[in-house]
Amino acid sequence: MDYNSIAQIVGVLPDYLTLPLLYIIRYYFYKKFLGFKKEIWTYIFATLLLVIFEILTNNLIPNILVMILSDILLLFTMHLICQGNLIIKLYAIVVENIILLLVNLIFLPFELWVNPIINNIDMSFKQRMLINFTHNTILDILNYIILYMLLKRVTYYLNLKDKFLNVSQSIYLLLPCLSGYGLALIFYLIQEVKIDNKIYYLPNIAPKVYYIILPFICFLFLISIPISACTFKNMIESEENKHKNIIIKQQFALQLNHIKNIDSIYLGIRKVIHDMNNHISCLKNLADNNNLDEIKKYLHNISKTVGKLDFEIKTGNPISDAIINEKFNISQTEGINFISDFILPPKIFLESIDLCVILSNALDNSIEACRKVTNSDIEKKISIKSYIRGLYLIIEISNSSMEKLMYIDNKIISSKSNIENHGIGLSNIEDVVKKYNGVLDVIEEKNYITLSIMIKVN
Repeated sequence: MDYNSIAQIVGVLPDYLTLPLLYIIRYYFYKKFLGFKKEIWTYIFATLLLVIFEILTNNLIPNILVMILSDILLLFTMHLICQGNLIIKLYAIVVENIILLLVNLIFLPFELWVNPIINNIDMSFKQRMLINFTHNTILDILNYIILYMLLKRVTYYLNLKDKFLNVSQSIYLLLPCLSGYGLALIFYLIQEVKIDNKIYYLPNIAPKVYYIILPFICFLFLISIPISACTFKNMIESEENKHKNIIIKQQFALQLNHIKNIDSIYLGIRKVIHDMNNHISCLKNLADNNNLDEIKKYLHNISKTVGKLDFEIKTGNPISDAIINEKFNISQTEGINFISDFILPPKIFLESIDLCVILSNALDNSIEACRKVTNSDIEKKISIKSYIRGLYLIIEISNSSMEKLMYIDNKIISSKSNIENHGIGLSNIEDVVKKYNGVLDVIEEKNYITLSIMIKVN
């Protein structure tokens, strides 16, 4: 084997020896950032296939094409074994690539300065190969250490394996990183320029730009990656806090209505107690006169008065009693037929605020849909029922409707003009359903919509 072949082997050997470190870092990043939906052996098997592909195509096609094809295969593999949407998986690949590329660009001027010094030192071929091997190995390990530190910081800010991001949020996260990667890649590929069959090297054309400005700009790009991740995290938290504040306002309004209902019941009880002596005196006079018909009529009126002091619908839970009866009273006032077969067992694991979010938002949407029914041939009707199936509580809420549901990105949106303040009811219900590892389904039929909720409560 000649010296040139040995030098080429020594040049690429550190890359292959340090490659397991890269895949260990990648496994850590994917596990923390997205989470796996397959066993670890699937990741190991996919990694081996990628390594074999890169080795087989190393000398057959250009390096840039190898990089593109490897990233496509990596994206396909991640789509199979990792959680999250496709855009977020693409972001995971791009953020890893741009960090390694920027680190290489930062150290590239240093490499161009050190290599001539090493080559000018008088030493044997073996000593030169040993120094080159050690130098390249240390540089690769340093690159991976920086990669690990930055990916760890990104993961700290963006732990997305238990969160749902819509398409617009995912693109907002991907685009800055993808743009920076494109610019860095273009700069990396134009290290030499061919003009009139002559090759000009970028460090010789603009040395100040190459040795001073380039590392500085690449460093700014590098620190912008965790900063943009932190900014995105704050944006997501702000959206979540906004939704939580709206839910709190809804709960506060519900509590006020509940207090008003309780106050009216207590006021009625006080009135009955206050008038009890008068009722007894009146009944005694009627009995003395043997007026049995008047006694029956009087007792019937008292029974109706006392009946108004209790909830019409009994569910077995005070929260659902308050919510469903409030919506029942509204429906009765607006001519909506309200049917309830909702029963909630007393020993069931479902937080009061979550029950409140589900029932209040779902029934408000049903009442709103019934209000929009203008066709006299369509009965305004709301039906709510519940039952237990194994570990799950199933709630079905149906209502009449004349409008078709509107979708954007497979999500139902409000038909109201003020979308900022409306249309979040179903989103709030979805959040509760996810909390209990449940399923939410909306069934649309002719002039009828059914909301089916299945949540794990035992």
